[in-house]
Amino acid sequence: MACHLCVDTSPANFKMNDDDSNAYVYKQPENDEEKELCEESLELCPVNAIGNDG
Repeated sequence: MACHLCVDTSPANFKMNDDDSNAYVYKQPENDEEKELCEESLELCPVNAIGNDG
């Protein structure tokens, strides 16, 4: 079962794929609020699947 935490935390930026098995970045954050929510998703990710390349 896939984790929906990032999608729940930042739905404007993360979506689930068609078979609901993986989340992916739908769009990069465009403002401070979206950036904060994406950073929160990164910190909360239970499997450390989200990274930040700068």
